[in-house]
Amino acid sequence: MILDIAYTQHQGTDWRFPVQQDALWNSVEVIQSRNLHPAGLQTQADVVSLAVADGLGGTPHAERASRAVLEELAAAIPGGVTFDKGLVRRIHGRLCDRLAYGETIGSATTLAAVQIQGEQCSVMNVGDSRVYRLSVQGEWQQLSRDHTVLNGMIARGEAEEGEEYANVYNTLDSCLAADSEDADFDIHHCVAPFLSGDALLLCTDGVHDTLDSASLQQLIVPGTSALAQAQILRKAVIRAGAPDNFSLIFIASKAVAC
Repeated sequence: MILDIAYTQHQGTDWRFPVQQDALWNSVEVIQSRNLHPAGLQTQADVVSLAVADGLGGTPHAERASRAVLEELAAAIPGGVTFDKGLVRRIHGRLCDRLAYGETIGSATTLAAVQIQGEQCSVMNVGDSRVYRLSVQGEWQQLSRDHTVLNGMIARGEAEEGEEYANVYNTLDSCLAADSEDADFDIHHCVAPFLSGDALLLCTDGVHDTLDSASLQQLIVPGTSALAQAQILRKAVIRAGAPDNFSLIFIASKAVAC
């Protein structure tokens, strides 16, 4: 199977974000750019891993947290580590080793990561960076889970899904923070099919808070190259105002020609 991969970043239009707090890992390098126009690559590697991270505004030097987490993930994967929750726990430990002191203690980030192997993908996330899957049959599904106060309440039966609640309930209740005492965070992990003709979208909240899930699905054009699709999504976010840093990676799979 050939993976057609494209990615892009933008700092957003809001002056309150003077630096790019997002980072992305395109399976080759960790990127943190104020304005990365869509770029792409193709691979037939047996195992391909990719990720996005969103440094949390309001924490010190959040841009360093997002980059550090992806650098540690990128360094660990070639060693053949198991792509599971234990890996995320170890990455959190390395984040603390790097930043849990001085002016960077408490810096925090989300994480959404995917590993594609054979005809399946393994997804992990902490926070509200997301992974969506569009199957060749047209089924659109969020594979990640937003770690928000509201979702926690729904899981405990304390709130009803689909009801309207105050915005305060959409705040995060889990993230990766550079603080060894802040290790009680949730990690979502799932495995899903990833067949020829399927596509994945990894994105930070600068994308999915600007364009809702239904809008994102409508923007994905089956058969379009990953690079063209990344351009379509980027333009749509910018047209909608791009109030926040945003990063996205789009992966399309196709069969190898005989």
